[in-house]
Amino acid sequence: MMPETGNQTPLDGETPDQLPLGEDVRPAPGTAAVGSADIMAEPDDSTAAMYARARQCTDAGEIREAIAIYRALLAREPRHIRARNNLALLLEKSGDVDGALSELGKALAFDADNVSVLCNRAAILTARLKYDQAETDLTRAARIDERNPEVLMNLGILLCKRARWREAIEPLEQAAHLEPAGAAARYYLGEAYNHIDQLPAALAAYEAAAALQPTNWRAFKGVGMVLDRMGRPAEATLAYQRSREIQRR
Repeated sequence: MMPETGNQTPLDGETPDQLPLGEDVRPAPGTAAVGSADIMAEPDDSTAAMYARARQCTDAGEIREAIAIYRALLAREPRHIRARNNLALLLEKSGDVDGALSELGKALAFDADNVSVLCNRAAILTARLKYDQAETDLTRAARIDERNPEVLMNLGILLCKRARWREAIEPLEQAAHLEPAGAAARYYLGEAYNHIDQLPAALAAYEAAAALQPTNWRAFKGVGMVLDRMGRPAEATLAYQRSREIQRR
């Protein structure tokens, strides 16, 4: 899932509490292009057309129609990993979390080493506070592709959720280095550094997240909190005001 998430993957329009869920899957080791994963069986022309139509419906906000098309596609081609992954993400967005986990489990039954599917399931499990299961998926994904920024970011976020702030910093720093445009890793770096009282580093991370994602009100709130702690109340007030303005939109 999902990824202010991502990657979902990351993160326009999401809140930083939510791990990014990435639509389309990423091949296990070695490549970073989301959506380029191999499908386990070659689709025929009609299956490809159904997949394209489902993506169009998703882009247009026609979620029920997209779900119906993905289900029909999977009835024809159960091993279509991208379709099953995308169906899971839509089910999760629609509130059917158990259905989403079921579909991701089926995808992994066909392709056990699919890094993005593992990350998406870990994101949903984390949101349900099933941290041990999420960490198992992310540890497995890291064994497959230890330099994958999606894996590193999700692992760092999970460690933040578990209040293992110092452990979270290394994977988040690596994710930020590997994916410079990603806001989520910067936001959670701000959280981690703030909780271990490294205030200049926390401020820099929150500010980077806010610059990369100007709709992320929590990043501006983080800037304000750190500035308050650093004894800069006038600047903190401006950051809080910006955070509230974004929330009211």
